[in-house]
Amino acid sequence: MSILAQQNNEGIPEASITDNEVLDQFQIPFGEWMDQAVDWIAVELDWLLSIIKWPFESLIDFLVADILEPISWVWVVLAFFVIGSLARNVKVGAFAALGLSVCGILGNAYWLETARTIGFIGVAVLLCVIIGIPLGIACGRVDAIWQVVRPALDAMQVVHSFVYMLPFIYFFGIGEVSATMVTMVFALPPLVRLTNLGVRQVPADVVEASRAYGAPEWRVLFDVQIPLARPAIMTGINQTLLLAISMLGIAAIMGAGGLGRLLFRAINNQSVSDGAAAGLAFFLVAVVLDRISQREGETTRSLLHRIRLAWAHRRDPEQLLPSDEPETDSESTDEGSFAEITKPERASMLIAGAGGLLAVASVFLTWSSGAGFISAYGRRSDEQLVGESFNGLSASGGSWFGFLAFALGMFVLASVATTLLKPGQGPRWWTADGAVIASFALMIMMIAYLLANPSDLTVGQSDGAGVYVALVGGILASVGSVLWIRQAPHTPAHPLSARFSWGQAVGGAIAAVMIVIGAISGWSFDERADVIITPEVQAQIEELTAQAEADPRQSSVYAMQISSLEAELTADDRIIVDGISDTGPGFGIWTLIAGLVGLAVIFPAAGARDRNEHQRWFWNAIVAGVGTGIVCVGFAWVLTHVRSADDSYFSGIGSFLAVVGGVIIAFTAVPVLREFGRSKVYSDMAPPPEPASAPTEAQPTREERPVAQ
Repeated sequence: MSILAQQNNEGIPEASITDNEVLDQFQIPFGEWMDQAVDWIAVELDWLLSIIKWPFESLIDFLVADILEPISWVWVVLAFFVIGSLARNVKVGAFAALGLSVCGILGNAYWLETARTIGFIGVAVLLCVIIGIPLGIACGRVDAIWQVVRPALDAMQVVHSFVYMLPFIYFFGIGEVSATMVTMVFALPPLVRLTNLGVRQVPADVVEASRAYGAPEWRVLFDVQIPLARPAIMTGINQTLLLAISMLGIAAIMGAGGLGRLLFRAINNQSVSDGAAAGLAFFLVAVVLDRISQREGETTRSLLHRIRLAWAHRRDPEQLLPSDEPETDSESTDEGSFAEITKPERASMLIAGAGGLLAVASVFLTWSSGAGFISAYGRRSDEQLVGESFNGLSASGGSWFGFLAFALGMFVLASVATTLLKPGQGPRWWTADGAVIASFALMIMMIAYLLANPSDLTVGQSDGAGVYVALVGGILASVGSVLWIRQAPHTPAHPLSARFSWGQAVGGAIAAVMIVIGAISGWSFDERADVIITPEVQAQIEELTAQAEADPRQSSVYAMQISSLEAELTADDRIIVDGISDTGPGFGIWTLIAGLVGLAVIFPAAGARDRNEHQRWFWNAIVAGVGTGIVCVGFAWVLTHVRSADDSYFSGIGSFLAVVGGVIIAFTAVPVLREFGRSKVYSDMAPPPEPASAPTEAQPTREERPVAQ
């Protein structure tokens, strides 16, 4: 198992793959990528950060510093009485006034922090409403937008706030602005989800009736859908408010003012009296805001119970809505058989399988001779390997390009074999579209590998036969899989929308932008000693080393001086190579070209040219294949250096952005691809029993129907 282990300059594996110590040799530089991105954003996009910061800072200053803090507490109490009475009823208004009055009589310091808490939560919830309700309405009316937004909402709630609070602090500093942004990230998803659900739950017959009477779409939205979705929207606002309240403690850690800061200070000082007073004020403010934001007729529960429910259902707030009638979805139990494989389909499958077989066999052939190819960029020992040759699995040969070529070839073979043996019964992606994705990814990766620039320091390096065999295998598999998917009898489980998928087009555009930025960003950061230490600095280090050897008693002093000298070297001394420079492999150029091709193919995949469902399936498979190919190029570059690079040499943020862009391109096609499965053939009637002497009659008609995989 030493084939995957990183090797030292003598070519001897340092640790087996089964040893825990080998994990130190397989470190993906994700932290370095993020550090590079943060530094670049802070320097180059300072103007954009200022624009983003302005509305938060202005609203907080206006609501807190200009209104709540200077005004008398009496007027604030009366204002909340009026707001509570109008929003709910006089009873709620009186309770709000009484609760805030108690906060006031605790002391002026507590009242000021109460006002800051109300202002902080008010700004956070207001911005959530401004963003969340329109976004939720768009998600409810356009499926493509919901498919893009839903994974983002999941990430906003799955990732702990401690993770994403750090970049906000770095970009916007410690204080109310960054705390408000972190609170919004955590509290926004329930509002979007419930608004989307409310719009979708409006009865379809009501919507169609309004359209039948000639109502334009804007009136359908504002006169029908939004009024009927109002209970769900109000529940979403209330859930957002509760989650914002629950974030006050984290906001205090980030330097925001308010009652959370008093509680945080009381805990640090272990002061029971301060903690009790601040806790009472915190509880009263939370109850007041919760009661005002509840929708009319909602069951009364304690605040702690409601916050607990909000936390428990922050990923599925739909469960908090009362269900009217349980929906039952009866699946058809009709039996049928999958469509048989025709001779043209079988021939195309064999062509694709032959290409996959070539790709698998190629990794056992020579990929590089005389020197390492990709590995030579990050490992000095690979620059001169005269008389040696390496196969596709060797660290100095194909490395992770070889591993991925092997995996993609096996995927094509598995798709062909599964369909030949059990049509329609294998794993979902071991079908015609899966073969297209794998074969196109293989072809794109091998084209990028062959066109990549070798390291300037390598002498006598040449590509072996295995590289060309893998490329031929990718091309052959692509041709065969395209012919296969053209002839494969696949149909969607549900009819595809006849509208153009703007969400898919926007997703492709975002991915293209990321790939462009990745191409011009750093793909490698070389901080090895022989790079950042100039001859002048090296001469000083050697002089100090000689003095330490001459005077051993002062060796520690000289060692400190050497360390100080090395620490003075700035980041400008390292070599940064982008994805399009001639001094690097140039993978950024080929991922950029592939990304533009993927963006162009996305338009027919989204239904711009032809609304035929089978055609859209075909084009979406091409889109997923192009995106997967970009991902393979970026991953192979990163993992090759994770496997073999010297210390202080690591891949850059550009390769990571290329991978993310490829993933987005591929995932824009998944919703359509997931709908398709091999067609099933059903009999409308069973053949009637016939006497032995009766002549043979025509068989009953059969029809093809889609079946979900």
